[in-house]
Amino acid sequence: MDYQYVINNYLQKMGIEAEASMLTPTIKYLNLLYQQNQKLNLMGTRDKQEIVIRHFLDCLSILQYRQKFFKEATCILDIGSGGGLPGMLLSFYLPHCRFFLLEKSLKKTKFLNQAALISPWQNVEIIRGRAELLAREHKYRQGFETVLARAVTSFKILIELAIPFCKINGKIIFYKSRKVFEEINSSSGMIEKLGGKIRQIHQVEVDGLNEFRALLEIGKVSKTPAEYPRNFAKIKRG
Repeated sequence: MDYQYVINNYLQKMGIEAEASMLTPTIKYLNLLYQQNQKLNLMGTRDKQEIVIRHFLDCLSILQYRQKFFKEATCILDIGSGGGLPGMLLSFYLPHCRFFLLEKSLKKTKFLNQAALISPWQNVEIIRGRAELLAREHKYRQGFETVLARAVTSFKILIELAIPFCKINGKIIFYKSRKVFEEINSSSGMIEKLGGKIRQIHQVEVDGLNEFRALLEIGKVSKTPAEYPRNFAKIKRG
């Protein structure tokens, strides 16, 4: 399969004319991720074609809303970045944005530092640490205009980890499955308590992926109370 063609074709469907400066690092990153995943178990998906469809195209689906989400230069935090999805991949297509990839695993942060060298824009910084601890530090709390998360942990945990990082009037965007409707129904009160407000569910189509995919947009409307996020054991207990 010509992976560059598949990715470029998907971008064109979204009205994006991808330049070689964007596609070339994408393929380099794909090859590095595929190779290192065999050794480091960075992600569960092993097949290269499935990585492209299930992960790369899914991550890039947010670019359908690039004018809404990324029109202005912004600092973007990717929580629980893992192998760099979505933050590393999106950094190739949004050179005016600064990406911060937060990951607690040492082996994954080592990989991310290696992958960041691929970027022609030098717009990626890797942060190693636990989200519930870093969100309490002055340097990071309410430090980002946009917070992204994809396939990290359960929704009730994720909202408490993510929302404190976002600036007031910023946005938190989660990549979600059909479960999103059930999740927001059970967690809307906590989202408001954390200073967030559910804005919209943006359904997206991902080529080759016959599944419901959506982007949940949460606006940050007020300061997160000082007691959040709690320690991880308390977050898990609910």
